[in-house]
Amino acid sequence: MPAAGGKRIRAKRPGRFHHGDLREALVLAATRAVARLGHASVSLRPLAEQLGVSQPAVYRHFASREALLAEVARRTWIEIETALLGATRGALDRFEAAAAIARAFVRWAHANPELFRLLSTRFVFEERKARHPPLPREHYFHGLGGAVPIDDPMLADAFRASWAMSHGLATFVVERVFQLVDTDEERLAAADGAIACFVEMLRAKWPPDGDEDAAAVSRARRRPG
Repeated sequence: MPAAGGKRIRAKRPGRFHHGDLREALVLAATRAVARLGHASVSLRPLAEQLGVSQPAVYRHFASREALLAEVARRTWIEIETALLGATRGALDRFEAAAAIARAFVRWAHANPELFRLLSTRFVFEERKARHPPLPREHYFHGLGGAVPIDDPMLADAFRASWAMSHGLATFVVERVFQLVDTDEERLAAADGAIACFVEMLRAKWPPDGDEDAAAVSRARRRPG
């Protein structure tokens, strides 16, 4: 279209993005692709074509598909942590909170099997640019719903045991490898039973103590950030 002075105004082509917008669009498109078809299906060229941009434009944001998928995984973890914290609302004590967190993770994995499989891949961790800093004790405390006192020497080990259990049960449910059960409902019920057993062991090791228990649940719900 000619403008004043006879100069032609160049229309913005479809698919043109501002710098930050393209990065965000790539992450969202990759997340949808993973959720639908799995991380193995994600390739930078089809994503570039889908968004109407060139491959060099994609590489300005992500050097490889692994780097893009690592960012998808990072954001997915943030969403999971928010969901797990929300699962503790309504918990009557710290042990119920710990069970709610574990159950919520297994159910998230069941509802999002391909994203769960992405989180389990090795390259997600290999894409980290720097060594992961040591986690604060508050991370373990909140991750256990306050079930283990924050100053207990076994806090980190208890968290790792809980995490290994939750991740293992989620894998059993997603990959349908539980023996003696045939349906997803039965698999989830079997996972719930294992979680209840683990939490009873936590209860035996760190017995409830009235007001202190209520304070621990309240503190665990106030995860920083």
